Amino acid sequence: MTAEPHEYVSARTPEQTLQSLKVDRSPRNIRACLPPEDRESFDRDYRQAMARATDELDLTPVNDLLAHWWHMARMKATGEYEEIVRHAALVQEHIEREEHVSGRPLREVLAERAAELGVELDL
Repeated sequence: MTAEPHEYVSARTPEQTLQSLKVDRSPRNIRACLPPEDRESFDRDYRQAMARATDELDLTPVNDLLAHWWHMARMKATGEYEEIVRHAALVQEHIEREEHVSGRPLREVLAERAAELGVELDL
């Protein structure tokens, strides 16, 4: 038996992607929910995590990787990722011009985001 790449669906709506991620957190589904341009990076990262897990007899690297890419797939499906990148670019421009950047403290933003995702952070 050989492992062959398999794509579930080539074009999903954001709603379909979010629903799929809700019910199936398998590596195959996470990969299928990613935009095509991210799949090669996912494959590389997944293989590295699996090799490390094999060497260390510990699945933590795989679980951490899948959690990361699950969030990336979710954020890319909703447009949240692009919004964050745009905002970061604006903040960078302000910093480069030595302008004051207003906003909420990073710890507050991270704590709020962690609560939304049901993740505990040690801030």
